[in-house]
Amino acid sequence: MSARSLRKGLPTVPNFEDRDRQGVRIADDLRVLLDAMVANAIVDGLAAKDRAELSALTGLPGTRVTTTLRLGEESGLFERRVRTRSDGDDEVRWHLAPKFVELDRRFAEFADACSMFSRAVTRAWARPITDPGTNVEFNLQIAKTVFSKWSLEIVALLYAQRTAGFQEIHKALDGISSHILSTKLERMTALGLIRRDVLSTRPPRVQYSLTAKGLQVAKLGEPVFLFLRFKEGLLLPERAARAAEIETP
Repeated sequence: MSARSLRKGLPTVPNFEDRDRQGVRIADDLRVLLDAMVANAIVDGLAAKDRAELSALTGLPGTRVTTTLRLGEESGLFERRVRTRSDGDDEVRWHLAPKFVELDRRFAEFADACSMFSRAVTRAWARPITDPGTNVEFNLQIAKTVFSKWSLEIVALLYAQRTAGFQEIHKALDGISSHILSTKLERMTALGLIRRDVLSTRPPRVQYSLTAKGLQVAKLGEPVFLFLRFKEGLLLPERAARAAEIETP
């Protein structure tokens, strides 16, 4: 038996790196297509576009547009309209699914309501700041402290699990060193976001959980992550519409 024949008979090892790259590309294509269809108001049968038109709008090759449309249709993001032309051939056009359009509208209304609430609170409670640069600097300091690398991950983890020990957090946050995790936990405890409890076990164990302030930060951040997942096509509109039930303030 030749070496070539032997190689053909051997089972192939999956190329997980290629698979990961393909997954990232599909996710990117879906985001690009969603953004283009939202920006061009392709929201119903009248505005529907065919594959070639969507390819021109997005700059994506036609084959990738076809793959992305099929995936989006299965996920409830896109709908197709089929019309028989005078020559007897079918013409397929695509638009955003009504449930996606509705949820996108509700997110926009929610964002406007949040902005109005923030401005009202600022007018009623904040001290007037004559220098806009001071306000920007203050916001940047908050962002660096609360939203720096690993801080959000820690908040999200404790929000999901309610409580966790040091080793549990370290294991869940793949890539963080013990020293950095310890520093982050100390800093977030000092900021009043995390509570550190020493359990009366043998040996004593330390357990971390969110304080009332930390829990409020997590809840305020929830709609942001939900919106980003929605815009990436990772949130099925029909499920989200039933589960979210967000009443605009």
